[in-house]
Amino acid sequence: MEHAEAVLCALGRSIEARDPYTQGHCERLADYAVALGRVLGLPEEDLSALRRGAYLHDLGNVAVPDAILLKTGPLTPEERGVMQRHPVIGEEICRPLRSLQAVWPIIRHHHERRDGSGYSDGLQGEAILVTARILQVVDIFDALATDRPYRQALPRTVALAAIGAEARQGWWDPQVVRAFRAVANDMGSR
Repeated sequence: MEHAEAVLCALGRSIEARDPYTQGHCERLADYAVALGRVLGLPEEDLSALRRGAYLHDLGNVAVPDAILLKTGPLTPEERGVMQRHPVIGEEICRPLRSLQAVWPIIRHHHERRDGSGYSDGLQGEAILVTARILQVVDIFDALATDRPYRQALPRTVALAAIGAEARQGWWDPQVVRAFRAVANDMGSR
């Protein structure tokens, strides 16, 4: 089973490699998520799930055609629908491995929003596990703070301010966002 997990993590990295703009995304997410989990006092098993979840969260992108995944312009509603299936597909790929049970909700719910407007299941508030809420915030931060095909990277301070505004709007857990601001500033000064 350990070999199967290693294969899935390698597959996660290979999916990341499809898009030159996401180089190092999984490693950065793992570092941010574990550091944030430590600040929030999560137990070791949750930190392990966060590290694995960082590598596997976008595994379902294996089913997204390059024409959608690498598109430089806005997605059509149909393309957005295809893209929004990736968390469910990723969870389905990992579901046979019971050793990844703590990772399944991280994969499936990393695009949920606290106000229920996210996907895959429209979960709200505390119904979204804290590990998924952590990955949401670090994933959004990394997306904002790195170049993407459709826009240049935002400065760290601007990315953090944007996440703070989105937390006030009801999208992200404000406690997680506050804790992440300190983590991001600390890691950015290294």
